[in-house]
Amino acid sequence: MEEATIKVSKPVRVITMDGELLPDFARVPITKGRHTFRVSAQGRDLNWDLTVTEPTESYLVQVWKVTQPAAMRRLHKTDTAWNDEIVTHAVRNFWDPDPAGDATLYLKYGYEQMATWAKEEAIRWGGRPPTDTLRGQYYAQEFAGHDRMLVDALVRCRAPKLRRIAAWSARRAYTIAGIAEIEWVRAGLDAMDNADPLPYPFDDHAGAHVWEAFQSEHRIELSTTDDNGERQASAALIASRALIDASMEKPLSAVFNSLRTAALTDGSDYLQLITDLRREFFPKLAPADQYERWIGHSL
Repeated sequence: MEEATIKVSKPVRVITMDGELLPDFARVPITKGRHTFRVSAQGRDLNWDLTVTEPTESYLVQVWKVTQPAAMRRLHKTDTAWNDEIVTHAVRNFWDPDPAGDATLYLKYGYEQMATWAKEEAIRWGGRPPTDTLRGQYYAQEFAGHDRMLVDALVRCRAPKLRRIAAWSARRAYTIAGIAEIEWVRAGLDAMDNADPLPYPFDDHAGAHVWEAFQSEHRIELSTTDDNGERQASAALIASRALIDASMEKPLSAVFNSLRTAALTDGSDYLQLITDLRREFFPKLAPADQYERWIGHSL
């Protein structure tokens, strides 16, 4: 009798030794998350390493959900089949140097300093180190600190869904700014929704045409006055590049840039944006507080 704790991330299937799917187990009711699998067996000594025409071994597999990882372990054994001891290997901490990587920085700054930097980075990114893909997204960290679960879900999305999210973000920004119903702005938003080429002035990815259009549009205020009489950028000005951001060449970059613009347009209300984004596009995604952090919120 042995058991092991496994993190399940995809549907579980039962297959034969030849790799064929067993029809009697088309659907195994094991959900995503960490589970312990306990396997009990009998009859393994009867025809050890022999070819038989009828099964002589029987197995009982018990599965239950757990919250903590655990090493593989042997609970009870009476037969002599597969009699080797279970060998477990130490798990490398994410802040430890990669044995196959370049150790130059560790030699220069020392292990303790490098470990501290790695931990601080993981905290900034919502509890885990960023992947190379996330590091390439300039604004992803602003969202990961609030909801790394959602950020990872965005990375897994395919291009068509990312484009829909970017279009939604742009419309949100212009709506908050109160300019979504201006004819030429609405035309740009509709084109984005329909995956059509963006009309003037949004066809200029450098943004010069957009700036000219916003300056010449009498229905758009580019600045406001605060209670102290000081001028500051209006929501419309902050939102001005929303469609430019949403139409960036790389879909993932388009999403993070347009989402950030939408958040800033709404007074940097990232939490409300995340709430609405989850409801609209990720209704089945686990809550942010269920994300499995590798490190807490502070050192």
